[in-house]
Amino acid sequence: MLYNLFQTKEGLGPLFLRLGFAICIFPHGSQKALGWFEGSGFSAAMDYFTETLGVPYFLGILVIVFEFVGTIGLAFGFLTRFWALGLAITLIVAGFTHKDYGFFMNWFGDKGGEGFEYHILAVSAALSLLFRGAGSFSLDKKLGEWSV
Repeated sequence: MLYNLFQTKEGLGPLFLRLGFAICIFPHGSQKALGWFEGSGFSAAMDYFTETLGVPYFLGILVIVFEFVGTIGLAFGFLTRFWALGLAITLIVAGFTHKDYGFFMNWFGDKGGEGFEYHILAVSAALSLLFRGAGSFSLDKKLGEWSV
């Protein structure tokens, strides 16, 4: 079982994909967890999830954990498949919350919110990592070698 979790194929593609994905999602998680990058912080993020969106508290916690801790795990290639699955689910749900704003990002600030095109790219990256694994230069690769 552990082997399947850590198993990955050689290659630089997953390395660049997980680093780019982590760099893009980490600021969102750190806004929610710590208030970095002009974010509102944990309490305000949880209020938004629970009061505005009606999301159960536990699921709000999971979103923050996947976006913050999960991106750090991805950067190091640790538990890549686990974090990728969680982020894929998180971003699918987030994409649906943006559907009223259309497909495209709000380049001109006239739509009241952002479209869901970013979410499609992010989910695609997450699914690629879920199926392929962390690739070369990852902790998963080392742990996979040890678990055989």
